Amino acid sequence: MSLLPRVLGRVGSFVHRLRAIRRTRGITDPDRLLEFFEQPSPGWIFKPSQKRAEIRELFCRVSALRPRRALEIGTNNGGSLFMFCRAAASDATLVSIDLPGGRFGGGYPVIRVPYYLAFAGARQRVRLIRADSHTPVALAAARRAARGGWFDFLFIDGDHSYAGVKQDFEMYGPLVRPGGLIAFHDILPAPPELGGGVPQFWSDIRERYPTEELVEDRTQGMMGIGLVHVPELGISPTVV
Repeated sequence: MSLLPRVLGRVGSFVHRLRAIRRTRGITDPDRLLEFFEQPSPGWIFKPSQKRAEIRELFCRVSALRPRRALEIGTNNGGSLFMFCRAAASDATLVSIDLPGGRFGGGYPVIRVPYYLAFAGARQRVRLIRADSHTPVALAAARRAARGGWFDFLFIDGDHSYAGVKQDFEMYGPLVRPGGLIAFHDILPAPPELGGGVPQFWSDIRERYPTEELVEDRTQGMMGIGLVHVPELGISPTVV
C-alpha cells in the first residue's frame, strides 16, 4: 500500500473517533455511556479499567455531585476521564495527571491528547498534566487549573504503592472542599503486582473518615472503589 492511502485512512479514523466522542455530549445516562466503550472503534480504545458496575455507580455519585472542578490521578486509557466529563457540570474544569513512564506510569501517546481534550463538553475545560503527581510541579499545575478554587471531586488511581497512594492523598486530598468526594481505585485485597499498597492504605484510613465501598463482587480478587466523603474540617495533610 502506498503512503497516501495509509495516511488518508488514519486521518479518516481520527476524524471518525472525534465525531463519535462529540456525539456523546449531553448524554447523562450511564448505561448509554458505557455502551460507547463496547464499540470496536472508537470506544474500545478508551475502555475504563474498572468493573462496569463499579464505574457505573461511581458515575452516579459524581453526577449527583455535579462537580465544577474535578481531578484525577492516573489517566491511562482515558475511560474514567470520559465518564467524569459527562458527570460534571456543563462548565466544569477537569484535570488529569499522568506519569509518562515508570512502573505505575501510563505514558499515553501524544495522539491521544486531541481525543482526551474532545471529551470536554462545549463549555467544559480539560487540562492534561504529564508529570509525576508527587512533584511540586504537578501540584502547582493542578492548583493553577483550579484557578484558586476547591476541587469537588478527586479520583486517585495512579501510583499503587503504599507510599505512592498515601502521598497522592496527602498532597491532593486537602484541595477537595468539605462535602466533596474522594475516590480510590483497587481497594480490594489483591496480589502486590495488581493491587500494590492501595488495599492496605484504604484499610488505614477508612476508620478516620466517612467512607463507603463500591464493589461488584467481594470474591472478584481485585479492583473495587473506595469513597471518602470529605468532612467539614476537610482532609488533614497527615493521616497515618
